[in-house]
Amino acid sequence: MPDLSKAPPGAVPRVDDERCNACRKCLARSVCRTRAILQIDPGELPFIDGNLCYGCLACIPVCPQGAIALNERVQERG
Repeated sequence: MPDLSKAPPGAVPRVDDERCNACRKCLARSVCRTRAILQIDPGELPFIDGNLCYGCLACIPVCPQGAIALNERVQERG
């Protein structure tokens, strides 16, 4: 698991489409205080709205598939 303590403030994670199973009861969505993890239609892959996400990163450790990670562009800057 990546060291989230080194993430820059306001880092917005992303959903890895290859790992995501579009779970019916998405644990990451349930812990998101700002409801930034959106899923338009059931069975469709969710995405994280960067305008709503404030970067608390609570969603990363709760996803059982490990499908949520920091945006690669953010990691490169650090």
